Amino acid sequence: MTLVEIADGLPWGLHDAYLERLELDWLAARLTLTIRVMMTEHQDMDQRARITIDGLVFCSIEPPEIDPAKGYTRIPDGGLWISDGPGAAEAGATSLPATPEGCFLHWFYVGPWNRFIHVCARDARLEWLEPAPVASRANTRALFPGDEIPDPAR
Repeated sequence: MTLVEIADGLPWGLHDAYLERLELDWLAARLTLTIRVMMTEHQDMDQRARITIDGLVFCSIEPPEIDPAKGYTRIPDGGLWISDGPGAAEAGATSLPATPEGCFLHWFYVGPWNRFIHVCARDARLEWLEPAPVASRANTRALFPGDEIPDPAR
């Protein structure tokens, strides 16, 4: 399974997820991510999961842009807000090695850092760490036409 296949099975994919932990095991060629995935239309419920990526070829983490004035912080409360997509992000495509046959390449955009993480591997699997979605631990919500913008003073 690829990360795209995992994302396709989730309500929001890995978009607007929160990365809480990233663990690299070079000897086992494994990357383990602990994330909170948005589970409802308005992103008011999330569920913690573990994604295990085996057959790791590389994991490239760009150094963060740390500039609180622009909203880029080292480690924000609640984890790193991420978005994702297949292949190489345009910003980092030129410096990545070729993807071996039978492997996938996937990018994660880390919003609080304004930077990318690229992962190249053979296989990925998802495991739920919580039995059901819970009230979202993030202070963000998805808004749709006609929705009222919440007053932050309340």
